[in-house]
Amino acid sequence: MSELAWQSITARIATAAARAGFDIVHPFNVAHYNVAAPAGQRLDDGGRVDALGILFGNTRLLWPAFTRAYATDTTLHGATQPLDTYTVTRLTALLAEVGNVRAQLVFSHVTQPHAFPIQRLAERVGLAAISPSHLAIHPLHGPWLALRAVAVLDIAGPLDPPTPVARPCHGCSAPCVPALERALAASGTLLSSAAVVAHAPAWIAVRDACPVGRASRYGDAQVAYHYGLARSRVSPDS
Repeated sequence: MSELAWQSITARIATAAARAGFDIVHPFNVAHYNVAAPAGQRLDDGGRVDALGILFGNTRLLWPAFTRAYATDTTLHGATQPLDTYTVTRLTALLAEVGNVRAQLVFSHVTQPHAFPIQRLAERVGLAAISPSHLAIHPLHGPWLALRAVAVLDIAGPLDPPTPVARPCHGCSAPCVPALERALAASGTLLSSAAVVAHAPAWIAVRDACPVGRASRYGDAQVAYHYGLARSRVSPDS
């Protein structure tokens, strides 16, 4: 393939991903990430050190695509985590349509045997910084994005190193920090997903405290789903 093949392939993938609600598609060269990553946090490049990496994420635009799919796809109704199931099936299918390019996916929701540090990757490849409250912060969308998966494709990625990540938290008074402290105080020292659900308003307030990206805030139904308040009710935002 030509040196610029990664551009055309990424464009095709981005078009398909956007239709499925994954409107953040960020290409990078796997070598640029792996060179600075600890051994246990590197991506498997399959023996091609300059492989194309693609980081997939979404903003609030995922929700209408997901709820439309949920309304017609009965397999999602029986899934324990229907949004994770939707993510796996849609991203796997769109990569399969690329053609004769070997690809593998690493999903952020898979935590066994260990979770992949997708926030660290997003920072190193120039997509989103990590805030003092440990949230990924995008210069446009603030904390209102989700990092879903990383794909590694067996073609050469971009030659140029990634653009340094924008850091909107620099110079900020960090209102997210006291909000985080309140959430942690409410949830107790043994933080768990159940504790987050039990104290969801306090955890939502951590995101709401950020002054960046307020126009990108998730709708109420999407917020309720992500914080476990309405996991059994998948409905469109009004």
